[in-house]
Amino acid sequence: MNITIEKLKMMTPEQRAQLYENARKMLERGGQEVIALIDSSGLPLRSGGITFSDPVHIRMEEIIWSSEGKKAVIRATEDGMPALAGVEPMIVEDLGDRYHPHDLGTVDAGSIVGELMHHLGYEKSGRANMPEGSVAKTAALWKPRTRK
Repeated sequence: MNITIEKLKMMTPEQRAQLYENARKMLERGGQEVIALIDSSGLPLRSGGITFSDPVHIRMEEIIWSSEGKKAVIRATEDGMPALAGVEPMIVEDLGDRYHPHDLGTVDAGSIVGELMHHLGYEKSGRANMPEGSVAKTAALWKPRTRK
């Protein structure tokens, strides 16, 4: 099937998400071109919130759990900022306008950061505003978990 922007526009967001997932499984056999077309189209891949199989969720997990992502959340935490503030610029640079609050994308990013912070031995210590210009408005603050 030859995928064009016109065909993408005729698909539902869920159909585009399935196409994206199928293309991801076939990167060497033409999948990369399909992924690039979907990414450049700006068309949504979901009509509701983000699911765990959503390409945006998967990519945010990859970014946040990467060695650079881990360093960024720890650095932000040590600077007294929400951990998300450290990694959100990386998410925005990679995903562009596919990362936004309208589909709970910022909430999803915060949840992924929370999983990472728990894994790294931190516990929530409150909430704070994100830096000026951030996509997310508020996010969790973290502190090293106290051992009992």
